[in-house]
Amino acid sequence: MLKIRVVTDILEAEQVWRALSPQETVFDDWNFRYAFYKHEPYPLEFYVAYEINNHQEVLVGLLPLQINSKHGREFFSEPDCEENRPFIKKGYEQVIPRLYAAINGPTKCYDITGSDDFTTRLPLEDYVYILPLEGLNDFNDFLSKRLSAKKKRNIRQEMNAIEKLNPEISWNNFSDFEALFSLNIAKFKEESYLDAKGQKGWRELLQLPFNFHFLVVKIKNKIVAASFSIYYKKKYYYLINGASSEYSNISKYLNKINIEKAISLGASLFDAGLGDCNWKVAWHFNSLPQYFFKK
Repeated sequence: MLKIRVVTDILEAEQVWRALSPQETVFDDWNFRYAFYKHEPYPLEFYVAYEINNHQEVLVGLLPLQINSKHGREFFSEPDCEENRPFIKKGYEQVIPRLYAAINGPTKCYDITGSDDFTTRLPLEDYVYILPLEGLNDFNDFLSKRLSAKKKRNIRQEMNAIEKLNPEISWNNFSDFEALFSLNIAKFKEESYLDAKGQKGWRELLQLPFNFHFLVVKIKNKIVAASFSIYYKKKYYYLINGASSEYSNISKYLNKINIEKAISLGASLFDAGLGDCNWKVAWHFNSLPQYFFKK
C-alpha cells in the first residue's frame, strides 16, 4: 500500500531530500538549492511517498514543491534551478503520477527532466543543451567532430579576431563577481533572472565548498565578458554568463574558453543549460527535453 504525506517543515524536508536525491546533477544538491531558497523562502509542500509493508513505512518517492505567492506550487527553488524532477527509489517509478495527482492546489512546474512514461507524456517546454566531452582533447577537436568545414572555418576566424585584441583571461578573481551580474542583465535584458533576490543566491553559493570556475575576460583593461560555472561529479555546469556588445563574437569566445576548461578538468559532460540562446543548436550540442506540468 502507498501512503503520501505532505512535509512543510524545512528540517524534515531536508532529511527527505538527502535520503532520496540521487545527487546526479548540481541541481540535485540540497546546498545548491538552499542557497537560493534562503533568500526567497516560500512555504514548502514536499509530497513524500511511503510504501507500507508489514506495518513499516519505506520511503520511496519525493515531489519537492514550494508555494510561490504569484502562481502557486512549483519545484523547490525552481526560479533559479533547472532539470527539476521527483526523486524516486529505483523500481518505484509508478509512484510518479500518484505524486503529481496528490498536489492540492494551483501548480505551474517548469524545466522538468526525466525519461519515465509519465514525464515524457507531459507537454514539451524547451531543451537543456549538453556536449559530451569523451574523445575531445581540445576545442579544435570539438570543431572537427561537431561542425561542418564552413562553420568550423568561420568560428576559427572569429576566435582569431578576438585573440588579436590580446584578451586577458583570469579565473576565480571573485572581486570582479558583481561585473557578471551587470553584463548578464545588459545582454539578456528582461530575460535575465538576476534580480536583487537572485543575485543574493549566487553570492550565497560562493560561501559553499563547490568547485567554482569564475571566468573574466578583459580587453584594454576593461571587463568585457564573464561567466560562472561549477564542476560537479565529472560534469561542467555553465551556469551564468554575460558579455559586452562592444566586441563582436566575445560571447562565442567565452563559450570556447569554458569548453576548453571543461576538457582540461577531465569532465565527461558540458552542460550549457536551458534554451538555445542563439548558439547551442548552431554548435550542434545534444538536447535533452524539458517538460512542464500545470494544474
